[in-house]
Amino acid sequence: MSPRRLPPALRLLPALGLLLAACSTPPEDSFVAPAQRAAAGEPAGVDAKGEACLAQRGNPLPADLPVAGVQEVFCGGWTSAAARVATLRGSTDAATLDQLAGGGLWRTWLDQRVTCAAPQATTIAGGYAARLLACTRKAGGWPHVAMVAAGPHGPVLADGVATSTPVMERLAAGQVTAAGAAQPRSAALELAVRRMAAESFSANDVSRFETLMAAGRDLNQLENFAAAEDAYRAALALQERVLGREDPNIVLPLLHLALNLAAQNRLDEAEVLFTRAEGLAPRAADETAVPRLAHYRGLAAQRAHKLEEAATHLREAEAGYAALLPSSMLGTSDSEVNLLADPTATTAAFGLAEVRRNLSRVLATTGHPAEAEAKIAESRRLLRQVGNAPGPMIARTLRTEGRNAASLGRNEAAARQLEAAARRFAVAAPGERPEAVTLFLSGGRRQATGRRSEALSAFRAGADILRARQLALPATMVLPYLDALEAEAAARPDQAEALRREMFAAAQLAQRSNTVRFVQQASARIGASGGDQRVSEAVRRLQDADQALRDLFAERDAAPSAAIDARIAEAQQARAEAESEVAAAAPGYRQLLLATADFNAVNAVLAPQEALVTMLLGRHSAWVLALRDGKVYSARASLGEAEAAGLVNAIRAGVIDQNGAPGRFDPAPAQALYNALLKPLEAALDGAETLVVVPDGPLLGIPFGLLLTGPVTDPNLGKAPFLIKRHGIVHVPSPQTLVTLRGTGAASSAPLAYGGFGDFSPPTPAQLLRSFPVDRCAADARLAQGLTRLPGTRREVLEVQHLLGAGPRDIRLGTEFTAAALRQADLGSRRILHLATHALLPGELSCLPEPSIVVSPPPGAPDANAAFVKASDLLGLKLNADLIILSACNTGGPSGAGGGEALSGLARAFFYAGARGLMVTHWAVNDDAAMLIVSDSMRRQQGGASSAAALRGAQRLILDEAGLRLPAEFGHPYYWAPFALIGDGKRAPQVNAAAAAAPRG
Repeated sequence: MSPRRLPPALRLLPALGLLLAACSTPPEDSFVAPAQRAAAGEPAGVDAKGEACLAQRGNPLPADLPVAGVQEVFCGGWTSAAARVATLRGSTDAATLDQLAGGGLWRTWLDQRVTCAAPQATTIAGGYAARLLACTRKAGGWPHVAMVAAGPHGPVLADGVATSTPVMERLAAGQVTAAGAAQPRSAALELAVRRMAAESFSANDVSRFETLMAAGRDLNQLENFAAAEDAYRAALALQERVLGREDPNIVLPLLHLALNLAAQNRLDEAEVLFTRAEGLAPRAADETAVPRLAHYRGLAAQRAHKLEEAATHLREAEAGYAALLPSSMLGTSDSEVNLLADPTATTAAFGLAEVRRNLSRVLATTGHPAEAEAKIAESRRLLRQVGNAPGPMIARTLRTEGRNAASLGRNEAAARQLEAAARRFAVAAPGERPEAVTLFLSGGRRQATGRRSEALSAFRAGADILRARQLALPATMVLPYLDALEAEAAARPDQAEALRREMFAAAQLAQRSNTVRFVQQASARIGASGGDQRVSEAVRRLQDADQALRDLFAERDAAPSAAIDARIAEAQQARAEAESEVAAAAPGYRQLLLATADFNAVNAVLAPQEALVTMLLGRHSAWVLALRDGKVYSARASLGEAEAAGLVNAIRAGVIDQNGAPGRFDPAPAQALYNALLKPLEAALDGAETLVVVPDGPLLGIPFGLLLTGPVTDPNLGKAPFLIKRHGIVHVPSPQTLVTLRGTGAASSAPLAYGGFGDFSPPTPAQLLRSFPVDRCAADARLAQGLTRLPGTRREVLEVQHLLGAGPRDIRLGTEFTAAALRQADLGSRRILHLATHALLPGELSCLPEPSIVVSPPPGAPDANAAFVKASDLLGLKLNADLIILSACNTGGPSGAGGGEALSGLARAFFYAGARGLMVTHWAVNDDAAMLIVSDSMRRQQGGASSAAALRGAQRLILDEAGLRLPAEFGHPYYWAPFALIGDGKRAPQVNAAAAAAPRG
């Protein structure tokens, strides 16, 4: 067998383009191949904020003396240069320094971007003479620093953001080696890739294709899938320009890109690329393209937990790779085979070894242990035959063997194999995600064998890596760490408090909700701004630029074109400019965005009468941790994620039936969930006025106020012991979200109190049929015609308008409540925004894939399209609101069957747009109850109560008055419980919340 001859245009990727590197789930399923190393820069110490910096070779700068070299400095993960340092050839006497600082080519170049005060004579590190210039950026007015120094090898010119001054000094004085601080390779490569990728959509530089492919492989090996995506996306764009967008030989970067998207759970985006690859792979010069497509599809199916489909694809890939190998490699021989002269066979051999390892995991997971052992043994034998297998590939094989052994209950053997894998990763990928994952797996096995001390050592080493790299793990990997810490606390009472604080920090390593990312962006924007609207706007421009790029990339994946590439190039440039501005305006933004909060940080923002409860669900058990009065309390629950989801679904079914009416409420699930999660911590929570709840997984699907703290003994549910009677409740996606939202204490600075919208006018049947044609969307058309008017929302909005003293121009009702009215209402100037209308989540209308709110269509509209304001439209709003009231249907409800991530896309969109708090509804609301809750909450909030206390007071009012001044059925949770507070809203720690929440007499 001989490989096909590659066409001339493909010789830009000789053997390199024939090597595999994929990603999958579990993380060890990445296919690692040898790759050249991409230049990633050298350590340059830390900046004034303590963030590690890298120096890379930079572009030449204009200067009046010959330039010996230019370095650009990148700090704290920013991909825009924090500083530029140029070394010149020439004299370093005082006159030369004065001349360079006062005028000339460099100073003219500098003055184009910044305005500087007169140079001041000073010295820098090492005692070198220097001239310092205090400057201000012309774009944004942010501080900037420039200097001219007498370096050890000639004059040095430097400028950058203020926090980079220490790094500029060290580079100018040649002291980097002594002060250098290393960064993980993944972070360094990510930086290099972002810089290369930013240029790949505007240039035909095929010379960087190999560098991008190598960097993509390195990043994939390090399980940094987002950065690998950037590398492969840029490589694909370059290759498409050379070969054409329909050339079959672009399939290699296309498939790598698809798998790195799948590894981030972006499965729909990956499927678009797989579909493109199906038509290209059979015609590619690379004979491994077809089995590689099946291989990668199998890994994507594994990520989606479609294990039967995964096995089918992997067996197809196994046969395809085997057909490309000599028969001597398909038997039972261990003798080494020299494949150096046949790169196709080498690729096929590594691919076959990886497919069999991946298949082994699927088989072990689906209850076929004997076949799983056989497949991993075949994988090992192939690697021995090929010889010279990369270290990460051997480490992943050991890790798979360890996980298979663990699934069979062989904990001792599993621990040994996982520890061996961890040692391999410590050499092949030190300080990166693969090592951390393996350390946690080995810690779990040591904990299972009773070796707690060894388990804790492994967990702590892995946790250090995760925090340094700002990574998270599945909850099932983190729970054994909490088990070990609790056991250690029981054995060492003198260390119990410190160990439980460690438990609290460890639990945050399992943050898994997409909501966290959206909310953290919003809260980090608030925290970074410190109340400065200019800073907030700068950060928002960067976030918008990131969102715009992602949208363009998705558009390009479906239909690449030169026009889209041009738009991407412009968007890349806009993003670089936005990031440069934020790096100067708010250098701490990335730390806020990526950090997890420790005990001290969370404890510092809790008010005296507050408690925080965070939960972590595993397959068969859960941990609940509470912070109260400077102490951590812990409880282990025998409640798995599936059981929790079942209880949540049962609660919701008892609250609202399939017809949208009050259900037959069964108290048992609500009490069972309370007993499992909160009752063990009841003593610690007693007397707390506000409970800050951090739910996990399906627990996001209910408002916690309807949990029952005891049995129901009266048919009048208003007398039942609901949790809301004990505490006001705030729901947050993560403890860090709470810390950043409260970090500045800054409330909205918006000048207007209120903006209200309600009583929409529904689209006509004819308009709906044009938007939902019967041949494709008949069911949607019928459902959409059921979106009738909500006349009660008019009274609701008018009542709140009156309470808050707003004017007629602050509300839009009926036919005036349109999408255009929302855009024109200057929403950023309003502290409270109230939307009383229908809301739709994905799945309710299959032809409307985004969550949406329903508004009035504009007069004379040909169809109903303008009546649905989608989440992507809401992302574009610029808000500065303490509270958004989404008094609609299901705005907080589960976005898929069985719960899961229940905070809807609408809620996330509003957080992203700038809300500090959301009052959302978990199911369809009753008009009368909604008007009472919303208006009474606003009355209490106007009186000084916090949003949490105000909502609690309104809900207790309904419960207390049910059967008295209100109908008895209003005690049913259907009426009072749908509203929940997500995020802080308005805070009033100086007000006695219990008094503010007291029901009206």
